Amino acid sequence: MRRSLITTSLVGSLTIFALTIDLFDAIFMFVFFGIVPFNTEPIPAIQMLLVYVAAGAFVLAYALRTRIKSTFDSVRRKTTQVSAS
Repeated sequence: MRRSLITTSLVGSLTIFALTIDLFDAIFMFVFFGIVPFNTEPIPAIQMLLVYVAAGAFVLAYALRTRIKSTFDSVRRKTTQVSAS
């Protein structure tokens, strides 16, 4: 009960802080229009595309991390077996 009360309090405090500094508006304007906070000029489309590609690669790598790890582990095992024989 105590842990949930602390978690709820922290989430509420962070939400109030984010609303105070217009964090949600800034994120929305950056994601959809490429406008960096405190800057009136949007970034070029090619740079925004690079941001989307980097974010997508990060999400894919995170989602497939177990498969990537198992693939590298199997390759490592094969190379040690070849060098041992």
